[in-house]
Amino acid sequence: MNEHLPGSDDDWEPNEEAVEWAKQFFAEIGVDGVWSPEGSGVTYVRQDENTFALVRMLDHPTAKSHHARFKKLFDAIGVELLDGDGAVLIPPAISAQENLEREFEHKREIAQNWRCDCELPLAEFDLAKRVDEFIEEKDVLLSNGDTTPIQIWRCCVICPSCEKKVRMDPDDFQLLAGDDLYMRWKDREGGIYKALTRIEICDLTDAGIMGVALGSKLLDTNERVPPWMWGTYCIYRPEVLQDESED
Repeated sequence: MNEHLPGSDDDWEPNEEAVEWAKQFFAEIGVDGVWSPEGSGVTYVRQDENTFALVRMLDHPTAKSHHARFKKLFDAIGVELLDGDGAVLIPPAISAQENLEREFEHKREIAQNWRCDCELPLAEFDLAKRVDEFIEEKDVLLSNGDTTPIQIWRCCVICPSCEKKVRMDPDDFQLLAGDDLYMRWKDREGGIYKALTRIEICDLTDAGIMGVALGSKLLDTNERVPPWMWGTYCIYRPEVLQDESED
């Protein structure tokens, strides 16, 4: 997620630009969604429409300062930010990279506990059968006062127990399913585009197998491509070649 952190002054107050950004950004985080701004040292979970709660914080003055300023920002948009009963304080790591890795792993742990309304863990769904839905395109405010259009998408999976369609933010699906499943996309014909790593691209090219570079739309059908697949080089497998056990 591309979020901006509040300033570092002790008397920081959210300005109009920060408030407008927060309104747009937090509207896209669903219930049980995780927000952990990179480098902030804090992790929050959305409890309901109007409430976020702190679940983890680095035991460091900078992280505590970020949390205090986030509370001001949330208050400005009418959302309550709780300190969190039992929020975990984490000792500082040796390096900034280790802190980032800790934050990511903690978010992954939270995602593994997400459940359907019927209480079945989402991690037990057949996540390989995800379907991506385009929701809308809207303008968002940039730090320089300009606006830019962004596409809003949802990743949808079906509960094998109650058959409910569960919709989630793409970033949350990535946390739940991992990069390999996240970087695959099924088109309306049922074919699968799988993004390749540099090593995979090299190996396939050496073998004389050509892939497909994805833009924002498919050239032959004009079908929208989800933003996280833009600019990737993929191998394409039509529906007739799909296998239930495909890796």
